[in-house]
Amino acid sequence: MFCIAIALLLVLVVDGHQHYFSRRDPLARWVGEQSRFARERILANIAPFAGDSTAMAGAMCASPSHSRPDYYYAWTRDSALVMNEILSWLDDGHVDGRLDIALDSYVGFTRHVQSLDSAVYGLGEAKFHMNGTVFTGSWCNAQTDGPAIRALAMMRLGLWKTVRSDLDYVERVWWRNGGCDIWEESRGLHFYTLMAQHRALREGTQVAQRRGDPVAERYLEAATGIAKLLERFNHGVVVPTIEWSGGLDGKSDLDTQVLLAALHFTEVGEKYSVESPVIISTVLAFLRRFEPMYDINRVAFTDIYGVRVPVGVAVGRYPEDVYNGVGSSRGNPWSLITSALAEYHYRLALAYADSEELVVGPELAALLQWSAPYLNNGDEALDSLVSLQSYLLAVGDLYMARVARHTGRDHTMYEQWNRRTGFGQGAIHLTWSYAAHTAAARAREKLVEAINN
Repeated sequence: MFCIAIALLLVLVVDGHQHYFSRRDPLARWVGEQSRFARERILANIAPFAGDSTAMAGAMCASPSHSRPDYYYAWTRDSALVMNEILSWLDDGHVDGRLDIALDSYVGFTRHVQSLDSAVYGLGEAKFHMNGTVFTGSWCNAQTDGPAIRALAMMRLGLWKTVRSDLDYVERVWWRNGGCDIWEESRGLHFYTLMAQHRALREGTQVAQRRGDPVAERYLEAATGIAKLLERFNHGVVVPTIEWSGGLDGKSDLDTQVLLAALHFTEVGEKYSVESPVIISTVLAFLRRFEPMYDINRVAFTDIYGVRVPVGVAVGRYPEDVYNGVGSSRGNPWSLITSALAEYHYRLALAYADSEELVVGPELAALLQWSAPYLNNGDEALDSLVSLQSYLLAVGDLYMARVARHTGRDHTMYEQWNRRTGFGQGAIHLTWSYAAHTAAARAREKLVEAINN
């Protein structure tokens, strides 16, 4: 770590502070409007609000799309991630009686699927029909991150018996090679999966200790084993999979599931948290790789409510991706991952928000320097950014503006954007796309508050 002359990048011009935020008002307006739509759309994908009388209450579809692609299933991972996001809305004071209904129904649905004897892969089944029955078709199973993420939600709700079912399963299987990654393509030991399991077992250990439950010892032993295994993913950048054992081969060591894992399962100061040098290096590596891949990245600006706003790079899952939303050709940028990039920069700024001395290591310095030309594309000069936090807010806004550019005027979000045209492609109203947006919007709101205070 070393101190750089922040003034070289961030000239402190106090008079520019209000000017900077006033110029970002159109984006803030869009973020707010999109968030309101996203919350409504997420609820519309959860029974009993899904408009499907055959769906079991608490089932959440990944998308209402029934064909090209058929995503009308309740994925364990997607549902758990979104429910954790809904719990964060409640933590932030968002009031809506339907949220309580959705959560109560989700608990019931969880207990139902945990009890199914027909599940070949047990709690590792990737998805279920919306009526609560097991999907019996060919699929990439088992996926063992889902029960861990679901356990995190159930711990927030204080449902220990339900938590125990998932954590007991995770404690038994975490070391097994051959499970599927979150993109449902590769088999091996996966960073995202192990990070989810480590977080769940670590928190489960603490809860079990407080309750005097002897299972705490087993959970702690498993969490310790996972922590040691996670050391092997650090190759200067964090690789997504080790000990590959089947499925899609030929991938590089760059995969945005690493970014998602840092956002979903870490706190500031941890091994792979957002401000850790290796995560910063990984994010910069795939930004450099994705920038020239998609034609839409040649567009440097978008119009938001009549204001010309610079945009950042659209990113996809991994460089060699061939899934185009309906079949195989060439992969596209993803809405949820580009939203995650915005959230990443906001969260990175928040990690520094309480620092009395700004210490910027070479990894962060490189990321700041890489982002500078995109900011210089805008009408806002770099010398109006009054701190590292406001600089990172501006960088995060580049990616938020990119999402705004490719989101429908009616606020409809898709899974992907066509790499050439920028139009929505793949699953419409993807629940995870909306949840990724609201997560980024919440982080942005907290950062703006921290800067203004």
